[in-house]
Amino acid sequence: MGNLLSFKGRIGRHAYLLVTVPLAFIYLVWVAWWLFAATNLPDEGPARVFRMSAIGWFICAWPYLAAGFKRCHDRGKSGLWYVGWTAGCLAFWAAAIFVQSWLVWLGHLIALWTLIEMGFIRGVPGPNRFGPPADE
Repeated sequence: MGNLLSFKGRIGRHAYLLVTVPLAFIYLVWVAWWLFAATNLPDEGPARVFRMSAIGWFICAWPYLAAGFKRCHDRGKSGLWYVGWTAGCLAFWAAAIFVQSWLVWLGHLIALWTLIEMGFIRGVPGPNRFGPPADE
């Protein structure tokens, strides 16, 4: 469990997907639950959904970011790349809500590229500055 929450080292594509896909599913179920529950709370429903989705995101964020950092390390990149991709997605999705709805597609493109980069492209073979190679 400690390795799941650590930002050091490298993980392969399979391990990355085994962490991030269930986290995404758990988060989506969490938000869907609160969207459903909000129909019974007409006065504070949207505010509660926003608060609860933010709480869910913060709970899932640490292992999600740790897996992303380690996957970036396996690709020979700094983990800050993952922060940039995540922040880019969140920024465009928020801009779609508050500015222009078409901006959501830019967030989707960043998310798609992150999935391709992290989930489908092999890591650097052999040891690199972040440690020994990850098991695929």
